[in-house]
Order: sequence, then structure tokens, then C-alpha cells
Amino acid sequence: MQEINKNLLQYLNWLWENTFISNCVNIFVDAPIFIIPVFLLWMWIYYSFSKTEKNVLEKKQKLIYIFYGIVFSLIISLIIQQFIQVDRPEEHLKAWAKLLLDHLPDASFPSDHATVSIAFLAGLFFSWYKKYFWIFLLPIVFMDISRIIAWVHWPFDIIAGSIVWIIGSYISINYLSKIKLVKKLNMEIIKLLNYIKL
Repeated sequence: MQEINKNLLQYLNWLWENTFISNCVNIFVDAPIFIIPVFLLWMWIYYSFSKTEKNVLEKKQKLIYIFYGIVFSLIISLIIQQFIQVDRPEEHLKAWAKLLLDHLPDASFPSDHATVSIAFLAGLFFSWYKKYFWIFLLPIVFMDISRIIAWVHWPFDIIAGSIVWIIGSYISINYLSKIKLVKKLNMEIIKLLNYIKL
């Protein structure tokens, strides 16, 4: 399994020799992750002040469940990191790989960027924000692939982890939304934010 990981990693690292790809990697390796909180905040503010939007309460609740899915997935990620210790590729392959980014030597599996980004995508998909799912799909896929090309993560950090994050978001959207206590908490959050004009 590790041999497949190394071969995929080595192949993707060679893509760096292409100028267009290397420029894309420099942009996408981190940038899309910052768009996620901006998007959630922007949509919340838009729904708060829009005079034409219908079902604003329901749409705000869906944004909360997308956020819950991301947090739930991060918790799963942190638990996995306690039991599965995988060093980043740069620690193993400095001798024959071109390192493209300096990075703290923390756990590689699972990828926190992939956790947040794929949980976000899955949340959009399961919450019927499918228009935005398609808008964010390519930048997020490029980001996750860029992190492999830059040797920040092994391919399996992202591929295997993706399944967990999709499940995390699915549970958040489809099961948390049916728990009365969570619904009540969401309503209190919405009331509080409405009170401060958000």
C-alpha cells in the first residue's frame, strides 16, 4: 500500500515541472480553504439582509448544519490522528523529491485541508446547495491535489480520508437535523444573531 502511495506521490511531484501546473499549485495549495468560512459568513449575512429571499430560516439552518458537518469531521480527524501516526511525505522522501513548501512536521493522515474542504463540499451537496457545490468542486479538488503535488500529503491521506468526511457531513445533515435538542439550539443561535442584526 505504501509503495502505491510513493509511486502516486512521485508521479504527481513530476507535474511540478510544468510551469502552468506549478503556478496553479502555488495558488491552490492553500487559498481555497480560506474561501469556506468567508462563503458561510457571506451567505448568512446575505440571508439576514435580503428582502427577496424566501425560506430564510430554513436556509440559515442548513448553513448551521454544514458548519456542524465540518466540525464533526474535524473531531473525527483529530481522533484518527491519535491512533494512526503517519509522517508527512517530506520526512521520508527528501533525498529524491523536490520539496515545494515548508511545513510544520505534524501528522499527515488525515489531511486537515481535505477534512474541512470535503466536509464542506458534502455539506453543500446534502443540504441542497448543489449550485454552490458545483462552483466550489474544482477549486477544492485542485487544492487537495496541489497538496499532494507539493509533498505536503500522501495521496491516501486525501483519498481514504474523503470517505470519512463525506460520512461526517451526511450524518450531520441527515441525522443531527432530526434531533430536537439540536433544532432548539439552532433556533436559539438564529434568534441571538438576529438580535444583534446578523
